[in-house]
Amino acid sequence: MTSALPPAELLLGRPEFAGDLAQAAEFVRDRRVLVTGAAGSIGSPMAQVLLAGRPASLVLLDHHEHSLFSLERALGGATSGLAYELADVRDAPRLERIFDRQQPEIVIHLAAAKHVPYGERFPEGAVAANVLATQALLELADEGSVETFVYPSSDKSVQPPSVYGATKRLAEALVQGFAARLRWAVVRYVNIIGTRGSVLETFTQQIQAHRPLSVTDERMARYWISMDEAIWCALSTAQHAAPGEVLMPACGEPVPIIDTARRLAGWYRPEQVSAPYPINRTGIRPGERLHEVLLSPNECFAEAGAAPPGLRAVRTTRDPARLGDLPTMLAELQRLIDADDRPGLARTCLSAAEALQ
Repeated sequence: MTSALPPAELLLGRPEFAGDLAQAAEFVRDRRVLVTGAAGSIGSPMAQVLLAGRPASLVLLDHHEHSLFSLERALGGATSGLAYELADVRDAPRLERIFDRQQPEIVIHLAAAKHVPYGERFPEGAVAANVLATQALLELADEGSVETFVYPSSDKSVQPPSVYGATKRLAEALVQGFAARLRWAVVRYVNIIGTRGSVLETFTQQIQAHRPLSVTDERMARYWISMDEAIWCALSTAQHAAPGEVLMPACGEPVPIIDTARRLAGWYRPEQVSAPYPINRTGIRPGERLHEVLLSPNECFAEAGAAPPGLRAVRTTRDPARLGDLPTMLAELQRLIDADDRPGLARTCLSAAEALQ
């Protein structure tokens, strides 16, 4: 049985909207580009697209040694202008040296802690990677006069019940705080087909092992985009977003998780079409919710035409003063990490994100 995922449209339940990726990457021609988290499941295919756009330099940064080695082997280590950096975005002095040496003009900040249950168990990791490291990277980008900065956020940042979602909302606010005079913006992703550690990966492994599928709750539903759509959204955000703007993919209707499970089972085990594939109901994990929310009460989608087809601009009525004293908030988060106060850190993170809704 093949381990390749089925065509994206089968899982999306709609046609893909992604435009021409080669055309979307043309804006990097002869410019210096830095991608963090470049060896991840989004960064790796994005690196190939960016390299085809013929940048003056393309710096691919990741902290995972084997993944970066695999990416270098796939792309070729001797390509002109292509550089690899084995570094952790939480290591600010190391990042400063990389910025001094590479002087990027465009930064796409993919590096992040992404797993909701681990954010609940280990909030210090999510806060350090998604909030404190993002702040440090923004400061370096500001000092280096980076022209374009794209921050991929998540629909889990909207009214978040999880530490992970709260960290993404705080990071959105940090980007917006720096973006007044530059093309720095946020693309708020939904679930992406083909990412490592996703429920699709879990389902595939279970089907291959002839095990029942683990579905948390039959009522749970998620929005999805394809990998090509995710890459196209990030590159389009880099070109078209206004300073501090939040753009979201036009992702269609949410798909019940149980439907996704059944579609995968039908794809991999068509011989079992006459008998439903066995499913175990496991219950919702801490930090999860049944239905994702795309907009906070103070947000709405802009009129058509404000963003490229396939992307929607998010408008807010939020008073900028509600961003509050971000430096004090960051210092408090660091203090709680240093004190190893996980409950206090989670509460503070969630409370700060709630104030930004």
